[in-house]
Amino acid sequence: MGQLVIIRLKDKSDKNITAVNKVLKKLKIKNSFTAEEDNIAWVEDINNNPDSAQKHLKPITLEELKKVFGLWCEAGSMSFDVAFSRTTQKEAKKYAAFIQANADLIESIASGDDLIERYELTDDEVKTIEKLTLKKTEPKKLPKEQQTKQDLQGGLFLCKTWSFEPFWLIFGNVERPIFLKNKIYEEDIYNNIYRDKNNYAYLMIPLLPLNDKQIDFVSEVYDGAADMGLRENYNFIIPLIYGLDLTGYDAVVENYRESYSVEELQDRFTRVFKMTTDIYPYNETNGIVWRDTKKQFNPCGTNNATMQHQAKCSILTCLVRALPPEVAAETMTTLLGKPYKEFEFKDI
Repeated sequence: MGQLVIIRLKDKSDKNITAVNKVLKKLKIKNSFTAEEDNIAWVEDINNNPDSAQKHLKPITLEELKKVFGLWCEAGSMSFDVAFSRTTQKEAKKYAAFIQANADLIESIASGDDLIERYELTDDEVKTIEKLTLKKTEPKKLPKEQQTKQDLQGGLFLCKTWSFEPFWLIFGNVERPIFLKNKIYEEDIYNNIYRDKNNYAYLMIPLLPLNDKQIDFVSEVYDGAADMGLRENYNFIIPLIYGLDLTGYDAVVENYRESYSVEELQDRFTRVFKMTTDIYPYNETNGIVWRDTKKQFNPCGTNNATMQHQAKCSILTCLVRALPPEVAAETMTTLLGKPYKEFEFKDI
């Protein structure tokens, strides 16, 4: 969040906030105090605007919005970030002038010392800001038994993202994708995203419901996860995590080739093969096996393979078919300990 300076008004009614925002506009301050009517309009936008930036959160209530976005929904508050020159000297002077002229309207200022330290202000402006600034106190911690234990070091799949670092997917008691927090403090705003020893974050996703709307459900989960930075192919990650089988192998193979480099395809094939054979041992009862005649992986030793069992076979089949023949042969040879030739993976 950087260093947020937060100004809170005494009168938090929409009428007063509207009047104060007009003052900000006259001072050419490109910011405003949040009014309750703004939150209501935000909920309406999320629920009814197909182009809303937060459409993946719908349906959402006013109470849920406030829980998710906290400070940004606090009526009568206005914040601005003073870290890394995000607020210029000129802008800081405008904020200081507003505070100086309207001190009687302001209940308190959080992190006012950051505003004073980072910018050149007059002595009178500094005195007014100091008078209104809340003294920093250590946020109250949760009881030890309720704090996050630092023992989570892996998940369902380590996914590539739009940032430099991948993150783990894990199931959680959530309604939509949300990052796991390192719960230390009672007020969640102080809690950072949980990161393991490798500095990987954990994106929690909901469990698959037992109803007839599973396809719509997983599509919404995928869109929500993509909004949070997920960069995996839908036809790869959704069947892998939720165990929904693939159909139309040829189209999926082309889809994989469009989404992943050869190195990424090989990496995913190797990882999925190892995680699959940990549960379904290769060429053993209730395991999996590569059928040379069909050029695909199949469940073996059972006539009642689960959907998860079959889905893993389908993913592996599409991944190995998406690889260049020479890479597929090399990878299969390494994993299975028997020689495979390039020609065996041509035209499949």
